[in-house]
Amino acid sequence: MEAGTRYGYPCGNRCHCTSSGGNVFADCAGLDLNKAPDFPNNVVGINFAKNNFQNIPQNLPQNVMYLDLSHNNLHSLDDSSVEKYQQLRNLSVSRNKLVNIEIGTFQTISNLEHLEISNNNMLTIEAISNISFDLKHSQIKTLNFEKLQCTYGVSQILKVSHIVFLKNTLLQELNLASNRINSLEIGVLVSLPKSLRVLNLADNVLSFGLYIMEFAVLQSLEILNVSFQSSFHQMGMTGDFFEKCNDTRRFQGVVFNSSVSRKNENNNDINNEKSFGGSMSDFFNDLTKAKNYTIYLPPNLRQIYYHDNLYKMSVPKLPIGPVNKLTHVYAQRNIMYEAIGPITGIENVRYIDFSGNFCGYISKSFFKNFTGIEFLNLSNNALGQVFEKDTEGEFLLNQIRLLSLDLSYNRIHRLSADVFQRNDMLVYLNLSHNSLNEFTVQINHMKNLSLLDLSFNQLTHLGSSTRKTLNTIAKEKEVVVNLLGNPLKCSCENLDFVNWIHNSQALNVFMLQNYTCEFESIKEYPLKEIVNLLQKMEKKCSSYTLITVLVTTLIIVALTTTVSRIVFRYRWKLRYMYYVAKEKYHGQVFDNDIIRKSPYRFDAFISYADKDSSFVFNITRKLENEYDLRLCIHHRDFIPGTEIMDNITNAVHCSRRTVCIMTSHFLDSYWCMFELNMARMEAIYSRKGRNVLFLIILEKNAMKNVPLFLMDLIESQSYLEYPDEEAEEEIAFRSRLGETLKSNDCDF
Repeated sequence: MEAGTRYGYPCGNRCHCTSSGGNVFADCAGLDLNKAPDFPNNVVGINFAKNNFQNIPQNLPQNVMYLDLSHNNLHSLDDSSVEKYQQLRNLSVSRNKLVNIEIGTFQTISNLEHLEISNNNMLTIEAISNISFDLKHSQIKTLNFEKLQCTYGVSQILKVSHIVFLKNTLLQELNLASNRINSLEIGVLVSLPKSLRVLNLADNVLSFGLYIMEFAVLQSLEILNVSFQSSFHQMGMTGDFFEKCNDTRRFQGVVFNSSVSRKNENNNDINNEKSFGGSMSDFFNDLTKAKNYTIYLPPNLRQIYYHDNLYKMSVPKLPIGPVNKLTHVYAQRNIMYEAIGPITGIENVRYIDFSGNFCGYISKSFFKNFTGIEFLNLSNNALGQVFEKDTEGEFLLNQIRLLSLDLSYNRIHRLSADVFQRNDMLVYLNLSHNSLNEFTVQINHMKNLSLLDLSFNQLTHLGSSTRKTLNTIAKEKEVVVNLLGNPLKCSCENLDFVNWIHNSQALNVFMLQNYTCEFESIKEYPLKEIVNLLQKMEKKCSSYTLITVLVTTLIIVALTTTVSRIVFRYRWKLRYMYYVAKEKYHGQVFDNDIIRKSPYRFDAFISYADKDSSFVFNITRKLENEYDLRLCIHHRDFIPGTEIMDNITNAVHCSRRTVCIMTSHFLDSYWCMFELNMARMEAIYSRKGRNVLFLIILEKNAMKNVPLFLMDLIESQSYLEYPDEEAEEEIAFRSRLGETLKSNDCDF
């Protein structure tokens, strides 16, 4: 008989039967049956789900091994319900209207491996005692006791008496979800069978107490589910809100008389105080106060499901015993507003989902010991500032094996270049749905990068260094870049970026047909027409580039010319100010008031050309002897080792007047003209405009070559002509010059 063959009446009226290996499986689900049809003896599996049975049919083949009576109207089970079906291995009576399961119901079914009693919310967890008592010598592997309590009612305590008879079984999976369990009696976890691999305590209202420390005794436990604690349940006004609850009834079942149970029954209040803890925050606060503590996990535990809980908590320092095999942590959609840590003893963890936790702070040391992590999901938090302040890449410094990192929906405005500096193995990097307006992160070390998701940020383009790096990586393997939902700009400044999108061979720009960019007055120009767009951009930008170059050149030329003219016009002023400032910075070279109480060291500085030195030496000697003048001449009074410009500036600045011996040699000398101009600047900027410059015209013919800027001195008669060689005129000249230099009046 081939699989999928449809039978007539011999398989049961209206049922669909299939054959596999000589065994027949009958599907009679949803046929509105209240009485079982007759089946041939080779039928070993029957699906009666979604019918109207009020009792378990007694006319089924005795060799039936799989029986599904879920979604019916069963009210009660007793020792006669399944007694004749000794070969049953898999039985489901979930989603019925059971209010009672008597002792002995399953006692004779020693081959039973999978039993599902879930969603019979009038039974209460007290029914577990009778069931576990019946199964103590069975081959049971899976028990599903989910939702044996009504949704809204008083909380429950899971007691030792409920499960102690399962201790010596080979049970591998136990589901106690959705039973409003508030706490576990001390000894419950110790009483579970050592073979248990999966424990589901999800959707309860667990508080935190000493029973948590007992989890370590579950030597074979691999999966622990404590999700959806105190979670919100949608209230149905015609369903759950008006459902009847059996919370207060006394269950007529087996009496467990162990010393632990008697103690707990007699001292209920004391037991509650010991086994009940409090909120998660209180529990962790107590841990934080303890100086030395270690939390031990079941040695073979690999996966922890702790998600969608409504406990508001801060994750403190958690030292976990090093003997564990934990690899997966599902801790998403809680209210873990901060994670301080560090958490130690978790080097084997490969996968962490910490998304949607309203977390605004994670310390840099929190992930320090997660050295083996490969998949990390931190999306849907508020970690923007954490990553923005991580300029040295300390946050993920030790995650050298990280393959997948999800930081989407974290309000990140910017990232430093070195934030992922040690994450060489990254394959998947998701930074979507943030507020990045630039992406300057160094990714050149990520040789395995396959997907860079930057969608729904504020990026107008990708920088040239990032594009170059992506091109380099793409030479070895395909790289997908997602820029969807960004306000891209197709301007002349971004022409290279648009060309890159179009021409990159190894890159796969995700869903390019849905991209838009701002081009001229069109805010959402479709990039699916990128060829036409590039033609328009190149035409526009070619003329734009020429204009830009010309305008820039003109501006540079104009600025250069203007600055040059200003510098040339004020060249002597700038020089003077520079040397005066230099003199003040290094201190005055000449020490004032050493000789007399005068603000100047010299009465006059004599400026002359070297070829006129004989005349200067002669007249200087006579003036100093006859009029007691102190004159400064460079041959005698300049300080050796000091730059000549500094010597000149100091001489002018420390002399009451400057006397220039005007000859053709003077006018031809660069240094003489430098001294003359320094004296003019001194008069204007240090002597409040008083004329301290005096000219002696030694050669009359030389005045024909006097520069125009000296004509004001000639016209103001601030000069003396040296007389011919008549002795009387020379004496009169020297007398007038001596009196002038001796006087304090600067006007001539």
